[in-house]
Amino acid sequence: MEGFEKAAARQDIKDGAFTVVEIQGEEIVLTELDGAVVAFSNVCSHEECTFIFEGVGQLEGNEIYCDCHSSRFNILTGAVLDPPATQPIATYTVRIEGADVLLGPA
Repeated sequence: MEGFEKAAARQDIKDGAFTVVEIQGEEIVLTELDGAVVAFSNVCSHEECTFIFEGVGQLEGNEIYCDCHSSRFNILTGAVLDPPATQPIATYTVRIEGADVLLGPA
């Protein structure tokens, strides 16, 4: 992703809830963590399963869990915390402008 693109309205992003958007063919999850909006890939790097399906996913603190094969990732850095995944997931830079959430490259 080059530059920043509008992804959502800030008021729609809530703590404990997930908003999945598609930008340039990529599914990206937006959520609020400690008052800040964070964005990460909705696709596990292991077998391309989705983390969030129909608004439901397993997030604990800053860790997302993949239901398919139990991999865990840090949503702030993309780092793999538990295998079988070996590659990190994409994370995105978030910028708030007025009432809009903009996403850009990590």
